[in-house]
Amino acid sequence: MEKMMIIDLERRKQALADYLEIDPKEISICSTRVNDIATLQTHRMLYLVGTEDEVEAGIRGYFEHNMGDLDAAFIGKTAQLSVGDAQVVDRLCEILDEDIETDILNEAIFGIVKKCGDIKSLIDAAVAEVDRGEFLALDGKENPFGKYLIYRFREGQCSDIDY
Repeated sequence: MEKMMIIDLERRKQALADYLEIDPKEISICSTRVNDIATLQTHRMLYLVGTEDEVEAGIRGYFEHNMGDLDAAFIGKTAQLSVGDAQVVDRLCEILDEDIETDILNEAIFGIVKKCGDIKSLIDAAVAEVDRGEFLALDGKENPFGKYLIYRFREGQCSDIDY
C-alpha cells in the first residue's frame, strides 16, 4: 500500500513538473497534506495537486472542521434548523468573534447541526457555494492538468506546514 502511495505522489510530482515545465528534481513532496490534498514545493512556492474527488473531499473536510467560517444564517437555513437551534448557532458564531477557542466552537456547532438538523445538506451546500480556485489558490485559479487539478497554494516551503 505504501509503495502505491509513493508511486502516486511521484505521478503528481511529474504532473506538476510538466505543468510548470521544470525538472521534477526541483520539486519536493511535503509530508503534510493541506486539506488532505497532496502538497508539493518548488522554488519557495507550495502547490496542491489532487484529483476532482480529493479536492471536493478536502473542501468538505475543511468545512466539517471549520463550521464557524460559515455564516450563521446560512447554517440555520441550509441545515434546516429550528428557530431556536438557529439562534443558538447564531450566538455561538458571535462568541467566535469574541475570541473563543475555534475547536470548541466548531464542535458545538457541528453537534447542534448533526443532532438537530441536516449536516450533509449543510456541507453539500457549503462546498457547492465555493469557487475552488479562490478557496485553494493564491492566484484564485484552478488549473486542470491531465487527471489532476493544480493550485498555486501559497509562498513557502514544506517546513512551513510539516509538523
